Amino acid sequence: MTRLGIVSDSHDHGVWLERYLKLCRREKYDAVFHLGDYDSDARWLEKRLDTPVIAVAGNCDMFSDRPRMARASFGPHRLLAVHGHLQDVKYGYDRLSYYAEDQQATIALFGHTHRPCVEWVGGVLLLNPGALMDGRYAELVLDGDRAVPKLMSLRD
Repeated sequence: MTRLGIVSDSHDHGVWLERYLKLCRREKYDAVFHLGDYDSDARWLEKRLDTPVIAVAGNCDMFSDRPRMARASFGPHRLLAVHGHLQDVKYGYDRLSYYAEDQQATIALFGHTHRPCVEWVGGVLLLNPGALMDGRYAELVLDGDRAVPKLMSLRD
């Protein structure tokens, strides 16, 4: 079983970053994804976690050297990580779904909208954790062929 922590759109909100760091240490995720906006926050997490941090640049990360897309595989699950602005996710999820299929991904992680979302489009599971700046994050449990997404809040 693989457990992943997923955040996006942290926008330099230190209180939520600190709380998320404590949660990551407690939960002992196998990896953490930061889906853009602010790259400096992803780098802050990287320095403080023993867990691998997979990060992509968002639309507010104009000067970042991070890639705009990352891929990762966990067992039979092929994940695509993007911020979502280049796939116009504020206007629908079809472009993201098609892009994920082109990348041979079964799960697409994205942010940008600041709205949590779990939805199947085509044959792709789309997961947006919402904005960490609002205390939102997601967990993704991969167990054999099963993928179980959970939208979570640090406010609870």
